[in-house]
Amino acid sequence: MMRKDEAMTDPDRSVQAAPPRLRSVVHAMIWATVPVLLLVQLLASAGVEASSFWSQLRQLDARMARVAESRAELIAEPLWKMRYDQVTGVLNEIMHDETIAAAAVYDDTGAAIARVVARPQGQSVAEVSHPIHYSNGNMAVQAGRIAIAYSRATLYADAGSRLLLLLVVGLLATFATLIAMRISANIFIGRPLAAMMSAIQRSKQDGRAYPADVTSSNEFGQLARAFNAMQHTTSGALDRLGHMATHDPLTGLPNRRSLTERLAVTSQNGGAPDTLVAFCFIDLDDFKGINDTFGHEAGDAFLVQISQRLRRAVEAGDWVARLGGDEFVVIRPEVSNEQAAHAFAQRVLDAISEPIRLHDKQVVPRASIGLAVRHADDPELSHLPTLADIALYHAKSKAPGTVAVLDEALQRDYRRRRDLELAIPTGFAEGQFEVWYQSQVDLDSHEVVGLEALIRWRHPEHGVIGPGEFLPLIERSGNNARLTRYVLTDACRALQQLAAAGRPQIRVAINLPPSELADHSLAAELRATCARFGVAASMLELEITEGSLINNIASASETLHRLRRLGATIALDDFGTGYSSLAHLRRFPLDKVKIDKAFISEIPDSAEDKAIVGVIASLAATLGLTLVAEGIERAEQAEAMREMGVRLGQGFLYQRPQPLEAVLQWLEGQPAVSGRVVADSPSISPEFAA
Repeated sequence: MMRKDEAMTDPDRSVQAAPPRLRSVVHAMIWATVPVLLLVQLLASAGVEASSFWSQLRQLDARMARVAESRAELIAEPLWKMRYDQVTGVLNEIMHDETIAAAAVYDDTGAAIARVVARPQGQSVAEVSHPIHYSNGNMAVQAGRIAIAYSRATLYADAGSRLLLLLVVGLLATFATLIAMRISANIFIGRPLAAMMSAIQRSKQDGRAYPADVTSSNEFGQLARAFNAMQHTTSGALDRLGHMATHDPLTGLPNRRSLTERLAVTSQNGGAPDTLVAFCFIDLDDFKGINDTFGHEAGDAFLVQISQRLRRAVEAGDWVARLGGDEFVVIRPEVSNEQAAHAFAQRVLDAISEPIRLHDKQVVPRASIGLAVRHADDPELSHLPTLADIALYHAKSKAPGTVAVLDEALQRDYRRRRDLELAIPTGFAEGQFEVWYQSQVDLDSHEVVGLEALIRWRHPEHGVIGPGEFLPLIERSGNNARLTRYVLTDACRALQQLAAAGRPQIRVAINLPPSELADHSLAAELRATCARFGVAASMLELEITEGSLINNIASASETLHRLRRLGATIALDDFGTGYSSLAHLRRFPLDKVKIDKAFISEIPDSAEDKAIVGVIASLAATLGLTLVAEGIERAEQAEAMREMGVRLGQGFLYQRPQPLEAVLQWLEGQPAVSGRVVADSPSISPEFAA
């Protein structure tokens, strides 16, 4: 009993018992191979025999069909003239064929006229029937039919004999193959495997590398040599695989998978409790432009150079990683205070911003950095990527190319931003979005000639929220089209109420986001909405920005032409702050240009702003465009605009944005337009006037 237990627990004995099992591998291979060979041989032979059998069967069926057809021709006239002895004679004649067992002739009523049986019918009997047609001059009738029963027994018997012979031959061949394989397998497979297994077991015992003693030059010899080399390279290969899993293949930096492990190590090795960890989340600005301009290969080279600069900008204890795309991370595990962390992040940013040459062109990289600083033992240390991303969002949206440090205010902004973004569907469902209106005034007559629709969000918790805060969230959530339709509907309703209040000449302007200029269904929806409220599309003014034109010139032009053909007025908003290309004023069907308030605020004190507005006014006059000055807050600004040829004004001097009900009340105290609609400038090209 003790020996049995020892044999079960002693690994060395198991090792020694292993070599005899190698012979069982050979046996298993033989017994797995031989039946397959036998089966394949039998199936192949059976397939050939089956093909031959079915060919003979088809030939027999075809021959019987020909016999029936030929005898039907011979029997036709005797059968019709009721010479039944001749019919019987024809049947007796075909009985000489040993395959035919019986034959019969039936008249056109189905009655048997003649029947001849040569031999008893067995189970393997088939029958063929053929109609008997008789014709005499113009007469052609079916006189009856002939039926022949024939036997297939001979074919079946021959096929069975051949299959039995194939089985016997196959068994003998398989037995011979079994013996040959048994001998050759022991020589060519069993012995080399035993030698290699012996080397493996010896390596397991003391961890040393033992060569497999196989001298053959066949595959097993190659396998043994590969095994000997593998023992010396396995550890290095495993290290390389681990490195590939945790590092970026392009730059060689650690990747996102390594970040969690690094933060855990930083937390464990944080040193003193007051040690601070600085986490820099870096995002390259306009990296897409690099790819689009120079190509993806140059973009990859650009990223490699950035990674090299980051390596040189940090110290030995710092950690640099590429998370993917144009995002990098730099961790400094020990900084004295937040100011030191900010100075470190700024040095990293300066290192990135040195010019780079791509395709003989000098490119100045630009990046934004979100910086989060936490104590090494802080439970939020694992959330550093998210916290730094909050600061990065602020940097990219408010001040690209700078370092933004996470603080309580940014976290509050982030939480508020997330709350608002999640509340957008509810805002639409509950009608929390409101459209307010601000007047546009004729600077000469001081008459109100138009209203601009401005969106507001009356949030149940945060109160009235301005568009600058929530419109980027609307765009990011994919609700731009929904908001545009919402404002368009309210604007048409406002036109309806203005007409009822005796102000049918006042136009209403709405702003179109860039994405709407790519929507070719916008014109059809605008027409349908106007028809639903019974207002003319010519009373709508659609404001676009220069940036929305640049993004997709062809699509924007097509959409604007469709809107213009409906009669809507097209206005270019915030002119002077964007691309300000004269080509835009000529290429698109524009009626108005709105001068941005940035050029109005310092007038009349700023000679430079006055000169700029003067140039714009002269250009608009040349092209036949109506000018609107935004942001007028003082009477002297309005007077200066009027003197420079600006026709319309808009700003707090006249009225602050208000809900429509308040605007209607305000309009009651304003002078009415004297029975005319303020004419807009003609389009630049005749086709735009359609």
